[in-house]
Amino acid sequence: MPVEVLEHTAEVGLRARADSLESVLQELAAGLFSLITDPQTVQEREAWQVEVQADDLTALAVEWLNELLFLHARDGMLARRCAVHEAGGGRLRATVWGERFDPGRHPRGIEVKSATYHQARVEPSAGGWTAVVYLDV
Repeated sequence: MPVEVLEHTAEVGLRARADSLESVLQELAAGLFSLITDPQTVQEREAWQVEVQADDLTALAVEWLNELLFLHARDGMLARRCAVHEAGGGRLRATVWGERFDPGRHPRGIEVKSATYHQARVEPSAGGWTAVVYLDV
């Protein structure tokens, strides 16, 4: 299920819907990186292992996106695909495949500073899960 981009003053929101918690978190990651660059230009050259911990599902989603932003800032990581292996019980484990930013091949999109807790939520919905997270840009 596609992710929607929600406009907001000084922020951009992502709303993702999917049939499982793991899938909705994967959709959030895809939405994040679609703002940063054109995902079609990213190849699966490297893999990153990601683990985050948080007190609840909403915090887990925010920390997940912030960890991805940290890897983007530190390594230039751009995600092409990710697999969330575990989500819940205060923990998320995932593998992210992609490559490092190359200004000759990857167009610059929006500079995303961080994921925020403002109006963030992750909740069961009809037929699956819905997640909303706003990003500081």
